[in-house]
Amino acid sequence: MYTSNMIARTLASTISLESDAFDIVMIEGMHQSGKSALAGALFHHLPRVDLCDVYPRNLATTEPKSFYAVYGDHVLIDHIELAPQLLDHIPADRDVKIVFVGNLLPQDRQKLLDRENAKIYNLMPISQREYRGLAAEPFAQKPVPVTMSYPQIQLLDAIRNGSLPRPTQQMTTHAFYEAWMASFFDQVVRGTLRVAKELQFFRYLKALAEANMTELNHYKLSEIAGISYGTAIYWTDFLVAVGVLLEIKSLQLPTRRQVKRPKICFADSGLLCHLLDCRTTEDLIASPFYQKIFEGFVASELIKGYAAWGEASPVTYYRDTSKKHIDLLVQTKRGYVPVGFYTSKARDPKLVLREMKVLGRMGERVEDPGMITDGTWIAEKTDVALIAATAL
Repeated sequence: MYTSNMIARTLASTISLESDAFDIVMIEGMHQSGKSALAGALFHHLPRVDLCDVYPRNLATTEPKSFYAVYGDHVLIDHIELAPQLLDHIPADRDVKIVFVGNLLPQDRQKLLDRENAKIYNLMPISQREYRGLAAEPFAQKPVPVTMSYPQIQLLDAIRNGSLPRPTQQMTTHAFYEAWMASFFDQVVRGTLRVAKELQFFRYLKALAEANMTELNHYKLSEIAGISYGTAIYWTDFLVAVGVLLEIKSLQLPTRRQVKRPKICFADSGLLCHLLDCRTTEDLIASPFYQKIFEGFVASELIKGYAAWGEASPVTYYRDTSKKHIDLLVQTKRGYVPVGFYTSKARDPKLVLREMKVLGRMGERVEDPGMITDGTWIAEKTDVALIAATAL
C-alpha cells in the first residue's frame, strides 16, 4: 500500500530532462495515479488553472478563443478533459509553454500527437521497482540472463493491494477501491462520458475484469452487460483512453495469418481484484481468474517500465490461425523477446517453450525467452530465464 508522498516516480525525472524541448506537454494516466501532484511539482513556476473550477471551465467551454488571453500562454491546465476545445485554440503566433493534465478521448488526443512540438506522457500506477526505491526500467533492453529467481512472499499482497497511491496507510484496500470507484464514476464516467446507466457500466467493468488478458470480444461482453455492441466498443475505447485498461495488440506478420483482436489488461491489479471480489490473499490464490490476474499484473509491470521513460509500449502477443500462441512479446532492437508464465496454473511450460519457436522458424529475429514466475511452481533446473514477478 502506497501513500502519495512516499514514492519517487521515474517519470518525473524523464519529464524534467525532456520537457524543455516541447512547447506543449500533456500528462495523462489512470484516475488518482498522481497526475496533478506530479505536474504541480515539476511545473510549479507556471500558473495553474483547474477546469473543475466553475469560472475557468465556463470560459473554456463558451469562449475558448478568449481563454489564453485571460490566463496566458504559459500555463498549467488541469482536467483538460472538461474542455478539450481548448486544444483548437492554442496560440500559434507566439512562443507558448502549456502543460495539460488529464485524459482525452482518442479524437482529441490525436490533435496533440499531430503537433511536432508536443509530447504526451503517461503516468501509470506505481511500479514494483519504484516501490522498492529503484527507477522503473524497460524490460529486456539488455539480454535476459539464464538464471532462476523467485518472488518475495509479498507478491500476492502486492497484486491484491494494487499500486495506486493512497491518501493514508490506514485505509483498507476494500475501502480505498470503494472510494476510488465512487470518485471515478462521479468525476470521470458521469463528468466526461456522461453515462446515465451506471449499473450497466459497472456490470460492463465486471465483465471486462473476467475477460482480463483474453482477446477482446465485444459481442460477448455486450451480451453479458446487457448493452449494445456499439456501446461496448465505445466504453472500451473510453476506458483505454482514461488509463483504466491497457491494450496489448496482436503482432501482425506478413508470413502467416494471425488473429487481429487485441488483449485487454487492467492497468492496476488492485482494481481488478476488487472487481473480482478477491478481498484476501486466500481469495486471490483460490480465484478461477488467478492465472489471468497474474498475467495482467506482469503485462502491466512490463508496460510501466517503458511508460516511465516516455516510451510507447513494445509489448504485444502472438496467436495464429493454427493456434500457436505466445503469451507476450517484447520488441527490442535485437529482436523479439518471448515472455511466458511459470506458475502452477499456467500452460505446460514445454508447450509454451515449443510454441515460442514459431517466430524463429519464420525468419524473425528472436532472443532467448523469459518465463515469469509467481513462486507457486519450483523448477529443479532450467534452460531458460525464470524471473520473479517482483523483479520486473
